[in-house]
Amino acid sequence: KDVTCLNICFRATQLRVGTYFYIFPSYAQGKKVIWDGTNKDGFRFLNYLPQDLVESSNQTEMKIRLKNGSLFQVLGSDNIDSIVGTNPIGVVFSEMALQDPRAWDFIRPILAENKGWAIFNSTPRGRYNYFYKPIWQNTVENPSWWGSKLSIDDTKAVTPEDVHEERKAGMS
Repeated sequence: KDVTCLNICFRATQLRVGTYFYIFPSYAQGKKVIWDGTNKDGFRFLNYLPQDLVESSNQTEMKIRLKNGSLFQVLGSDNIDSIVGTNPIGVVFSEMALQDPRAWDFIRPILAENKGWAIFNSTPRGRYNYFYKPIWQNTVENPSWWGSKLSIDDTKAVTPEDVHEERKAGMS
């Protein structure tokens, strides 16, 4: 999920100059997953962004300034006040089921004014969280929203045998 969303975000930085946020439930999670993270082959997530596009990088603030003027930054909704007053045109909310819902509430009017966009990715984690309702329900009920639900049969991330073994070991 994150590799796809990250690449969409990186591409967007080249199509329209602006500020782009990648928001996780916590700042620490963003650091582990995107800033320091690698895929299963050991390829760093940040290396999906061609280095010849980078003007500067700030490790402390997990911020990358691009040569065309765009800004990419990893944030956490655990410090929601850090996004108040910002002006993004693109935002990815990773693991939305675990996010502070106020993050979307703070960002949505800014995106509306900027004619921006948001992507929400998440493991479902049931029907009793902010990802399921209203986010996922909007993709079903609102024609201006779009959603995609991929199962293990679609992604092949784990096998049905893996799931069977996990259930035998006590996982619901």
